[in-house]
Amino acid sequence: MHDVLIVNPPEFELKKKKFFQDGPNSIQIVTDFDRTLTVGFYKGEKVNTAISQIRQNKLLGEDYTKKSFALFNKYRPIEADHNISMEKKIPFMEEWWSKHLKIIVEHGMTRKLVDEVTHIQSRYMRKGFRNFFRILYSEKIPVLILSSALGDVIEGVLEKYNLFTDNIHVISNYFDFNKEGKAIGYKGKIIHVFNKDESQIKGTPHFSKIASRKNIILMGDSLGDLKMVGQIPYNEIIRIGFLEENNPAQLEEFKKHFDVILFSDASLDFVNNLLKNLIRKKSN
Repeated sequence: MHDVLIVNPPEFELKKKKFFQDGPNSIQIVTDFDRTLTVGFYKGEKVNTAISQIRQNKLLGEDYTKKSFALFNKYRPIEADHNISMEKKIPFMEEWWSKHLKIIVEHGMTRKLVDEVTHIQSRYMRKGFRNFFRILYSEKIPVLILSSALGDVIEGVLEKYNLFTDNIHVISNYFDFNKEGKAIGYKGKIIHVFNKDESQIKGTPHFSKIASRKNIILMGDSLGDLKMVGQIPYNEIIRIGFLEENNPAQLEEFKKHFDVILFSDASLDFVNNLLKNLIRKKSN
């Protein structure tokens, strides 16, 4: 497949062998959402994240769009700068999200607008996503979606396709709505790209589901996503990176950290075939 790169084939085969020997009951999935389960490009155009859709489509008016772009232009270069450590980026990301939450509430975010964003985002799911979730549900493999996007939108998209099953757990940013359906803030801790990790599920029902599952398939579109497994111990891990643009410098960084790289708008067929191979029955 021309849109898939296996960085170290012999090592990858050894990892697959370990997964297969331990069986499907040893597997769990940890994945990002935007530009991982959704495509990076659609019909030649770059796809926006859920938050960006609000800004790009001016769903909250011109003033919100102007202020949101100002925050993006200030903080996005910091987020993307490979010369700044993740630790140093964290305070800036928290500042960005806090300021953005303030303006999004001030400009009237509502449940109705969340539904509109959900409808937009549902168009951009990667080819093969239905099969991906159906395979995992049929094998009762737990899926943790960790995203700095909008949990309301993620759940809405999955529900739209009847895929929000009981093996899926989402950690993301959820709006706190009042009785009139207006957002008054976020529920709980703000999740951004550098603080989303699996340790946040401790004490939840999902944690008990994965306690004995020591083989992880991790999927993400940034180096920050590599931290999603947090402090949870594992025996083996297959890291699958979705590279939005074929930037040579970024590609070299991905090669250092991911086992498999899928480019741009690649489908999930490679992942689905991998899952089928890992869960197939052993011959006697």
